[in-house]
Amino acid sequence: MRFIFNLTKREIRSSWQRLLFFFLCIALGVGSVVALRSLIQNLTKVVGNDARALMTADLEVTSTNDFSPSEIAKIEEVIAAFPIIEDRNEVITTASMARPSDPANTALEFIELKGIEPPFPLVGTFSLSSGEPFDFKLLENSGAVIARILTEELNVKVGDKLKIAETEFQIRGTFDEEPGGTSGFRLGSRIFVEKKAFDQAGITRNTSRIRRRILYRTSDNPTELVRALRTALTGTTVQVNSYREQQENLGEQFERTENYLALTGLLILVLGGVGVWNVARAFVEQKRKTVAVLKCLGAGGNRVITVYLLQILTLGIIGSLFGVLLAQGGLLIAKQQFAADLPEKMSYAVSFSTAIQGIILGVLISLLFSALPLLQIRTIKPKLLLRDENNAALSRLDWTKWIFGAVSLAGLLAVAVWQAGSVRVGMYFLGGLAATGLVLYGSATLLTWLLRKVKVLTSFSFRQAVNSLYRPGNQTRIILLAVGLGAFVVITVQIMQANLVREFDFSRNRRLPSLVFVDIQRSQIEDLARLIKERTGETPEQTPTVRARISFVNGEPIDYQQREVRQQQGQIGREFAITYREALEENETVIDGSWWKPGEAPELPEVSVDERMASTLKVGPGDSMTFDISGRKITALVSSVRKIDVRNARTAFVFVFKPGSLEKAPQSFAATTLNHVPATDRQRLQRDILDRFPNVQIFDVADIIAAVNRLVNNFVIAISFVGSFVLLSGFLILIGSVALTKSQRIYENAILKTLGARRRALATILFTEYGLLGLLAGIIASGFGVTLSYLVSRFLMKIDWVFDPVIAGLGVLVTAVLVTFVGVAASFDVLFRKPLATLRSQ
Repeated sequence: MRFIFNLTKREIRSSWQRLLFFFLCIALGVGSVVALRSLIQNLTKVVGNDARALMTADLEVTSTNDFSPSEIAKIEEVIAAFPIIEDRNEVITTASMARPSDPANTALEFIELKGIEPPFPLVGTFSLSSGEPFDFKLLENSGAVIARILTEELNVKVGDKLKIAETEFQIRGTFDEEPGGTSGFRLGSRIFVEKKAFDQAGITRNTSRIRRRILYRTSDNPTELVRALRTALTGTTVQVNSYREQQENLGEQFERTENYLALTGLLILVLGGVGVWNVARAFVEQKRKTVAVLKCLGAGGNRVITVYLLQILTLGIIGSLFGVLLAQGGLLIAKQQFAADLPEKMSYAVSFSTAIQGIILGVLISLLFSALPLLQIRTIKPKLLLRDENNAALSRLDWTKWIFGAVSLAGLLAVAVWQAGSVRVGMYFLGGLAATGLVLYGSATLLTWLLRKVKVLTSFSFRQAVNSLYRPGNQTRIILLAVGLGAFVVITVQIMQANLVREFDFSRNRRLPSLVFVDIQRSQIEDLARLIKERTGETPEQTPTVRARISFVNGEPIDYQQREVRQQQGQIGREFAITYREALEENETVIDGSWWKPGEAPELPEVSVDERMASTLKVGPGDSMTFDISGRKITALVSSVRKIDVRNARTAFVFVFKPGSLEKAPQSFAATTLNHVPATDRQRLQRDILDRFPNVQIFDVADIIAAVNRLVNNFVIAISFVGSFVLLSGFLILIGSVALTKSQRIYENAILKTLGARRRALATILFTEYGLLGLLAGIIASGFGVTLSYLVSRFLMKIDWVFDPVIAGLGVLVTAVLVTFVGVAASFDVLFRKPLATLRSQ
């Protein structure tokens, strides 16, 4: 055993330069896994672990309608039967427009208004920007506490007044972080006012987008109370949720995200494993004579394998430890760059358990990918010192190698399942990775074979460069696979970005509105339309809207007691804006059933359903749906299912009724304009409309599109960042391959110099060889990037796809330049070696 450790130490000391790339491949892969997993774990601790603080209560009863007396009675009856209630309050929220009361200040912002009553919050803390605790007295007598970012957006300060709907509110304080502020999506920053101020401002009278919540704090587990409330409120539009369910859902979402991010890191680690296999294979090739000498001195094959296995294990552990340090550095960089977009209290430290997991992963990948190359040591015979059989024995496969290959594959599957947290996802990951690798490897083989068949090469340097791609022990296909995979990810993302940005381009969608006005009362629509036409020269399109909820499908109520149904509650349990009209819009197509005939008197109410909602509810023509409209139930026959082309939509309603059923229902109007007036004129128009019609809500689509584009760009940056790591792994494999075949390149150059080749010709060969490698890698990456972006765009995201020759061409060019630069830089010193010393050593 002492012999094994001593030999291991000497081999590492003498071969550290060759094994450096092994170390870096493992470190980069482990660093990716640990950094991505740590990031989501730390985010979970801040956002997901305290669902009570997010809800600001233990349970909530919510509705988008006024609670009816019968609903209140049912709630109070159930609550009285459970002595665990400690406190309660009511909260009301809506979206609205806020603008400074000062006429000289023309700023305005879309905000989320929240009316509260004491005590608030029931769970959690609420601190002002100054660090002082929130005091409800700040809201008395038309006071408001606003998000600090609004002071910049509206150009106001504490003490100034804001006009919201029909009332002025004085700014009494600002906050940076609010109870429950990290949950959900909202269009604007939040403003807190007294709950009773909603009625004073006329908001509850004029808008339908109001959510009412009754919050309770309990002294014990509220699960049984939630179940009793849901049973009592069956058939109503009231929803009941508890923090425990929120915790469960958030936990599942974060765990799923963590596992998928870990798989992304595992992709980089597996690519590093390919580099490990490549290094181990070439390393064994170079150590054949050393192994033969050891066997001549009496060392058995298993003992020699143990020596090199210890080297792999040592480098795997050290590389994994360094990867953990890289992950910690990456988190600190993320803190520096993205702290403003992440929770304030978030930690950026790598946890001990995640670090241990990363180290175990690194060691496992090291052993799994180096096992087969190390088994070749068994076939090296002592007679190799007397007669080199050109490694013929190493090309034979035996049962032991097949068994180890199967074990390695099973081990890799186990690692993928471990990281994904699912057998199915782990198998999909490994299968997809294998399919992608085989396709890329096959494409590399085909391209190099075609290149070899070119017979019209008159240049000696070019012919020699092509032949160099086939030298013994060449790394051509591995380099093309690794570099091509990284470039493939980056190019695909860039093409997807171009198509996504194009999808939201105003110039392409002529029907996309510039401004959307909602919650317009019947008495206001004519005057508002006249004002819009005076300012924009366009008569707005007017659409009646009715607020409704789904109560029954085919006579059966939606059972929110089922967990699967509750998970879709945001889709099917929400309040819908529905409309009625005679004709289809330009962007709509009936795909099942038939549209009603214009002017035909309805015998029964009929409704047309969007195809995605029809699929969710499992309804089709002939089925019935019952809607709750302000407490009145209307049952309609599903007459058709529509496909909506949202890319060319001016409006997109999930449910459209046949005229004759909803005209007498409580309704408001929406208006849209297409003309894209300058930003200053748009803001002035919005200000004037709010002064005359304070209840109207206005959506500036240009601002929404800008926000969507920012999200798309952030998504692209994040994916490109990961793709860059994949590309970096490919370049590490390229550098390692160059270093491991350098001895052959030195010998070739010595022969060529002896035969009269000048340094200029040798440099041309070097540049041409790596230029060809980069060109082939770029062609493979760009070709597959274009193909995948097309498939994702057309069949997954269902958006228009346009080929972008600039991105595809730049992808090929940049990949070729980078590979040429890296390859030449790693091999350039070969040109200056003296041939005599090289030939004497052979």
